[in-house]
Amino acid sequence: MREIGHLHQGIFVLRLVLNNSKIGLDPTPRQVMIHAASPRRGSRSHNMTTTSKPISQMMKESCADLHEQAEHGPIPARMVSGQMTREEFIAMIQQGVLWNRALDVAILEFRAKSPYLKALVDDAQLQGPYYDADLTHYGVKAAAEPSPGVAALCHDIEQADPLTLLGLHYVREGANNGDRYVAKKLRTAWGVEGDDGFRSLDPYGENQRPRWEAFKTTLDAQPFSEEEKAMLVEAGRLMFNRIIAIHNDLAGQLELAGA
Repeated sequence: MREIGHLHQGIFVLRLVLNNSKIGLDPTPRQVMIHAASPRRGSRSHNMTTTSKPISQMMKESCADLHEQAEHGPIPARMVSGQMTREEFIAMIQQGVLWNRALDVAILEFRAKSPYLKALVDDAQLQGPYYDADLTHYGVKAAAEPSPGVAALCHDIEQADPLTLLGLHYVREGANNGDRYVAKKLRTAWGVEGDDGFRSLDPYGENQRPRWEAFKTTLDAQPFSEEEKAMLVEAGRLMFNRIIAIHNDLAGQLELAGA
């Protein structure tokens, strides 16, 4: 009887803990995992915990390995070195416009109903029009068929909830920082001046850094739960993996070494 009493007492304590937590009486396995990993009130640590970090820092640190991998494939290497030809660049944006249009459409579908998207994504951040402008400049159209990597990303976008869309968009928006440098390298290599033909790489011009800092500040100010932060990181990592696959598809199409 004493053992049964202890069992009932243990169940009561467990229910009390869950009931007083954010995850409720019927948590999902993912909620339990996040709850268990969260620091308890009154606990102390000399190291910064995940929950005390701004979400922009979490995204940067949690995606660092994939970011590093994405920057060292054949396609990024040719871009950064200025070796990418005009024909290679056109092939890249012909595929890129497909998933950028899809992400724009999905964001616009949910933005009015999503406080996070509404706060963070203005019309200037919709990248599809910049790709369209570049395609027009070069006198070409979007690819008739998506590459496997682009098709996979478009499928992800179609299935995504607003928070996942924000995580995907975070990576896209952040990429403008490095892409602005790439645009400068390609202009020099090709002997051209001006923004025409490079809007997909450098959409904001001199406003790039201020816009990115404002985006991160607004992002960090959002009241994300720990579960929502985990979902954003997951979406960011998904985006990097898809971009790596898209670059590999293009490298294979162009028969570049290392593909």
